[in-house]
Parts: sequence; C-alpha cells; structure tokens
Amino acid sequence: MMTTFFDWISQHTYLLSTLAVASVILLLLSIIATPWLVSRLPLDYLVRTRKRSLKHPMIRLLFDTTRTLTGVSLILLGLIMLVIPGPGLVTLVLGISLASFPGKHKLMRQIACHRAVFASLNWMRQRRGKPPLHHPDEFKKTLS
Repeated sequence: MMTTFFDWISQHTYLLSTLAVASVILLLLSIIATPWLVSRLPLDYLVRTRKRSLKHPMIRLLFDTTRTLTGVSLILLGLIMLVIPGPGLVTLVLGISLASFPGKHKLMRQIACHRAVFASLNWMRQRRGKPPLHHPDEFKKTLS
C-alpha cells in the first residue's frame, strides 16, 4: 500500500510541484488581497440591510457572477487556510461577503462578529488608515 503511494508520488512529481507553487502563489495573493478588500468594505457593512442595485440586467448578471466566483474562490482558500498558515477565518468572511446566496448576511455576521475575527478585520483596516467597522451589537445599543 505505501509503495503504491510512493510510486504515485514519484510518477507525478511535476503535478505535485505545480500544485505546491500554485498554493504558495495563492497564499501570497490572499495575504496581499485580504487587507485591501477589508479596507474597501463600508463601515456599516455588518449592520446595513439595503442592497445596491445596478440598472442594466446584463451588467448586474456579469457583476453578480464575478462577485460570486471571487467569493467562492475566497471561501475555498479560507477553508484551506484553516489547515495551512494564513488568515483563514478572515478570508472566509471576505469570501462570504462577496458571494451571493440565501442567508449570507446572517452567516457572515456570525463569523465576523466573533471577537478574534472582528479584531483582525479592524486591525487590517487600521493599518490602511481606515476607521473600524461598526459592530452589529453596538449599533443595536445606539438605536435603543
């Protein structure tokens, strides 16, 4: 059994090395892109309920498709980074915020409002000179 495994590895060294290089490139890209994307989120992103809409249906379809594909890619990268080094939870939050699916905001708020994740998001924003995101629990208190 083990010899079959090692034989497979020796026969597919090019594939494995390509996957390793691709993994390192994706990790570096996510480390660069994650703080940039977090800094682009509006302050009220976790507390708002309205949606922005584009007028033309084809532009809307193209925009939604691109966002969802990017979001799904980030979700997959985030899941991988839960196991390998990298900002896994933060990348998951970004992927969820970009993708379109039912219950997205509720799930994203649950993950993003976790103390460590929320602190990481605001730390990234602070490093880019952006103010911290509004926390939904604190926002509810100000409305009461």
